[in-house]
Amino acid sequence: MKLISILMVISLSTVICAFFACAAQEASAPMAPAPAPAAAPAAASDIAAPAAPAIPAAAAPAAPQLALAVPSVPKAKPTAVPTPVAKSADVTWMQTYLEGPGYKAAWREPKKGGIMRYGASHKLDGHDPNYGHSFEGPQFLPTYNALLRYDPWKGLGGQIEGDLAETWEVQDGGLTVVFKLREGITFQRNSNLPAEIMDQVSGDSFTCEDAQASLDFAVNPPEGILHSGPRAALNHMSGSSCVDDYTFKVTFEEALARTIPQFAGALGMPHNMDKDFIDWYLNHYNTTDPQENFLDQTTPETYLYGTGTGAFVPHEFEVDVQSKIRANPDYWREGLPLIEGMDQFIITDATARFSALITKQVDYYGEGSASLLPAHVEQIQARFKDKFTIQPTLHSWGKGIQINSLREPFNDRNIRMAMHLALDRDDWVDFNMAAGISGVHRHTLWMPPGSIWALPDEELGEMPGWRRGQGKIDDIAEANRLLDEALGSGIRFSVECMAQGAQMYIDGCEYFQDQMKRNLGVEVTISSVESAVQGDRGRGSQYDVHYGSKVLTNVADPDDFYMIHLIKERESWYYRGTGREEAEPELTAKLVDLVGRQSRELDVAKRVEIVHDIERILATEAMFSIPFPWTYIFPAWSNEIKGWTLYPHPSQNKWAQWERLWLDRN
Repeated sequence: MKLISILMVISLSTVICAFFACAAQEASAPMAPAPAPAAAPAAASDIAAPAAPAIPAAAAPAAPQLALAVPSVPKAKPTAVPTPVAKSADVTWMQTYLEGPGYKAAWREPKKGGIMRYGASHKLDGHDPNYGHSFEGPQFLPTYNALLRYDPWKGLGGQIEGDLAETWEVQDGGLTVVFKLREGITFQRNSNLPAEIMDQVSGDSFTCEDAQASLDFAVNPPEGILHSGPRAALNHMSGSSCVDDYTFKVTFEEALARTIPQFAGALGMPHNMDKDFIDWYLNHYNTTDPQENFLDQTTPETYLYGTGTGAFVPHEFEVDVQSKIRANPDYWREGLPLIEGMDQFIITDATARFSALITKQVDYYGEGSASLLPAHVEQIQARFKDKFTIQPTLHSWGKGIQINSLREPFNDRNIRMAMHLALDRDDWVDFNMAAGISGVHRHTLWMPPGSIWALPDEELGEMPGWRRGQGKIDDIAEANRLLDEALGSGIRFSVECMAQGAQMYIDGCEYFQDQMKRNLGVEVTISSVESAVQGDRGRGSQYDVHYGSKVLTNVADPDDFYMIHLIKERESWYYRGTGREEAEPELTAKLVDLVGRQSRELDVAKRVEIVHDIERILATEAMFSIPFPWTYIFPAWSNEIKGWTLYPHPSQNKWAQWERLWLDRN
């Protein structure tokens, strides 16, 4: 069926340049219900410093990469904020996609039908779309649409296009965005809704009141509702209004460069629900135990309440076993989705999930930290290369060490810098190697590797702490000199490294322990804790250092990380520079000013300059956290899946691909 569609597209200059395709999201740091005893503060001791720094090997070669053909994304030239351009095509939705820049000829012609089988790594417990594409996202996000989205086949390297919004216009110098909503869109027909809202929600038209209620619920949820993605991304929103049924106006306290990209790719943006459903939910939430609210507690009954405008509808849920979604027969993008549905089999054990993949019981292996292990990658490459696609992917998270500058001696920048200088990054690269496969991108600060915001690898490779060979020998010598100057000759301290109990986090503390002992004579103990204890101690600043996924990006925008690391009103305990204001008041004030300036700067070239200044200051003066080489992950899927790809940091963007992938079982 043919239709005329107007797709508003913005050619973003803030796109990623990466040499590997990219994947999924790691679960956010969990909340903690119970207090934990305070950890003992770090103490100076008479542990002797090593007589001489350990001598690393001569300059190490670049870590070998997986021998796979992976497309690169061209780096954009920094330019001023572009103007939307209308594009009209009298073709079907799928024809439009096939003629777009992301289509791969190797996929051949699309086919209809079939059930895609997804190997889910985590149990589903909570299906509020505002939580975004966590491990469990494929089990409920395909039910919904966003106002805007990135080109699903190009991701952050592509264009922004309308989803529920047909067009949009930035007004008042960035203080106002006006969305013209598509007409004729209806919510899914859902006979599983509670009787009291069935008639108001099922099959209802999507209009401005729904977009307004959804955005307000996302950005200003009631106390106790913990979704934070849209709230963090659009916390400069001052209000919204409906000009008419299909014109939605959103106003902001200040004009920021991130506004439109966050509408298109922030955590939890495909969240549009019916206003009557939200009103009913909020009333239910306010009159029952908040811990029993049905968006946070997934049951076979509440899972089926999910009602959006998206390509798929919830069909079945069996606790800790599986969930099923099926094609929306009334989807407004005529002819889509191509598959009949998706069954998500919950297989938490990585080895069992891998066995299910290679025996064709599932078509897709989970993503994020639950993607293929290096040994699994080697096995597929050796035995099943013609049956599966693997795309090495820069994760949306980077690992690192968060330092508590409220505690002595970490309030001394020389101590923080010494720990950074003493880390031999090549040892971490080796630590993450298996069968010649690299699990990390070596040159990393806080901005996503390969983006225009990241310092060039050439510059970073010459910076103290990241050098190799004689440069690393000099780094370690300087680290010991700094400790002698701060504590006295030969005096060292002890430090506790806190990490969540999973081995992938304990690994980071073990590497840190080895490096500190070997290169500085510093004793490190490891505190492996449950997620609840981690959260409680983290929020109470009851730790010396904390290892975890300490850097993140949603749309490869500097605000994704800087706001939660450096801005007091918007910080997250998991990412903040703990104690920065007390330990470094002047430097912190300088960084806060620079972060505000870059956020407001709409000229991309000028913004890049400011961001690079921030990166250099964090790396050479502040060091509130120590970045580790950015993580690669290895998602895999059957070659029977077509129309699916990954790209740099797609955690919050890949959801839009489900409607256009197809199966070729032959």
